[in-house]
Amino acid sequence: MMTIVIIGAGDVGQYIASLLSKEEHNIILIDKDSKKLDEASRHLDIGTRHGSGADWQLLDDLLELSPQLLIALTEDDETNMVACSVAKHLGYPRTIARVRDNHFLNRMRLDFNLIFDVDYFIGPEVLVANEILKYMISPGSLHVESFAHGAVLLRTLTIPSRWNKQHIPLNELPLPTGVIIGLIRREKSPSEVRPGESNFSIIFPHGDTCIFPHDEVTFIGETAAISTIHHFFGIASKSVSSVVIVGGTRTTINLVRLLEYKSIEVRIIESDYDKCVKIANLLPNSTVIHHDPTDLDFLKAEKVDATELFVACTERDDTNLLAAMLAQEAGCQNTLIVLNNTSYTPLLTHLGINYAVSPRLTAANHILAQLYAGAITSLVSLYDNQAEIVEIDVSMDAKVTGIPLTELGHILPRDFLIAMIQNRGRILIAHGNRIISPGDTVIAITSPRHVPELHQIF
Repeated sequence: MMTIVIIGAGDVGQYIASLLSKEEHNIILIDKDSKKLDEASRHLDIGTRHGSGADWQLLDDLLELSPQLLIALTEDDETNMVACSVAKHLGYPRTIARVRDNHFLNRMRLDFNLIFDVDYFIGPEVLVANEILKYMISPGSLHVESFAHGAVLLRTLTIPSRWNKQHIPLNELPLPTGVIIGLIRREKSPSEVRPGESNFSIIFPHGDTCIFPHDEVTFIGETAAISTIHHFFGIASKSVSSVVIVGGTRTTINLVRLLEYKSIEVRIIESDYDKCVKIANLLPNSTVIHHDPTDLDFLKAEKVDATELFVACTERDDTNLLAAMLAQEAGCQNTLIVLNNTSYTPLLTHLGINYAVSPRLTAANHILAQLYAGAITSLVSLYDNQAEIVEIDVSMDAKVTGIPLTELGHILPRDFLIAMIQNRGRILIAHGNRIISPGDTVIAITSPRHVPELHQIF
């Protein structure tokens, strides 16, 4: 059991507090709004403190409870970062900050983790935008996951029968820049199948590995490159060419920016005129329409039946549900909503809504992953746990630092593959001449049985 301080009793803060208290952690919830604290204490078995999360004396008083983690989840980015900075200087071991402005997630020039002593930034609006993007590009994909705040994408595809380059090893295959092959699932020949064994083998590819028709291949790399990798293998994939998005939210802005490089026609419907003006300035390549998104006649006049995806992305669940249902009534076949209250999820199938993304649930999953993370964090399990995508923090005395990846074969297990290296905010494809440095974070694919020895290697 841990003592965890949560700053911000909003939807996300109360949801995280609820999850962690059910796991019997000692939770202290801080907020300047006493009504929110009263509401939380009535429903949750937690402690509360009235005040600002940036109040150093309040945080100092809580040190007598020996807190192991502070999570700052207010609506204000600066308050969250200051709270984390103050907490770290007071001696809190770990901090997590919610940020809404994705500029704080970009470490190309400034590393805000170091500046504000934040161990982990979480941007729910960025995460939700990436979840929506994953849904959009997933037709034809068996599996899609994103990492590093959307900069890295994993995608699994089945290689078509007409693939005729099975004689070319991977080290000679001219894959698009920014792509690496991380895993292959291949059907065994009848003579290879032993009683009680699976009909498929899991291959951790190396330079001499070849890709055969009908293989299930997992690609990992830069999002832009992975999104179009199916073209390289001649795999048909119905691309989304038009999207209608309801709501001028931060999630919308992040999503549209992700769609810009895909040349997708985007129309944004927002009922608030001031928001329309702001969005039009931020997203000049998109069409912004000032109108009520729950006006059925308007949706018909806008021909939403011809759009390939309708995304209801306001901050209100009721508006999103109603707008999606009216879009279906107007003839749209593919609807997606942002849904905070996950208790509505069972209704979606009955309502004909294709997909829902929850900011609270998405944020909670990432926070819980960090809560239980050590030097090695399991991100995704594949093929009934025969393979895992892991994130590894490289220590100062790791055995793999300062050596090109091509020369690490005697140190690393054979069924282990480094896919990406994050170095001072830069995302690097793990080509053979790359060198790992202390303090880097690597994303790798491994057999779960090697996790214990990876702790020793890294």
